Amino acid sequence: MAVQTRQDNSTTPLILDGYSFAKNGTIAQDAARTIPLAFGTVMAYNTADMEWVPFTALTNLEGESVPQGIFLGNAITAAAMVAGDTEDQPILVGGSAVLNEDELVWDQDLQTADSVISAAAAVPYFVISAAQCLGMFGLYIQVSEAIDAFEN
Repeated sequence: MAVQTRQDNSTTPLILDGYSFAKNGTIAQDAARTIPLAFGTVMAYNTADMEWVPFTALTNLEGESVPQGIFLGNAITAAAMVAGDTEDQPILVGGSAVLNEDELVWDQDLQTADSVISAAAAVPYFVISAAQCLGMFGLYIQVSEAIDAFEN
């Protein structure tokens, strides 16, 4: 599946430029979830369960500390995530897409594009941020300004 980049005056796009690849995946159940999973959430892939989870920089569980995609679906309620796995959800997984930093959602308040992924902690000479890691998958974060910021 491809995602089309479209810009108009009434919306701020997540994908600013480039081309992108998305695929459908299963988002893992989260029995402790209290907030919805929002469009644009940075996601990680749990290699043991072969399911997507919100990126968490401070965990070392089966790849969950490695951001690899962006959730592109409609918001999933906390109740739906508590109830079980959510299947057939669109995830942006690569390409050469330039992403609007303001439209990305970090699932935990303390995380940002500059968060150091915890897998790097085991190898101190190779420290990598969440933004750099996404870049290795062809997802590049860019700070952008709305055009109205430049009006006379």
